[in-house]
Amino acid sequence: MPITNEEWKEGRTWLTLESQILAFLKKNQKPCNMNDIVYGLGYTMETKDFLSFLGSLGNYWSIQSALEKLVKEGTVQAKVIKQPSGEQTYYKAV
Repeated sequence: MPITNEEWKEGRTWLTLESQILAFLKKNQKPCNMNDIVYGLGYTMETKDFLSFLGSLGNYWSIQSALEKLVKEGTVQAKVIKQPSGEQTYYKAV
């Protein structure tokens, strides 16, 4: 159902996923891996059932895609870091 122009004017501005990630990385000021970003934005990676698994997977892919876009734009830097558990990619706002 459509809304009135007055209702539209009272609404808050929608933030893109990219802007949310960039704001999180700037606020955090330390390099973060994918899990840090996912949970820092308030998403969960639940696997209670098949549908929650699919939702989590969709969130993961959306955030990964947004990160790749930010890296290509040059607003976020990505580095692969060797750790005892293996290599992980970390991201930092430029």
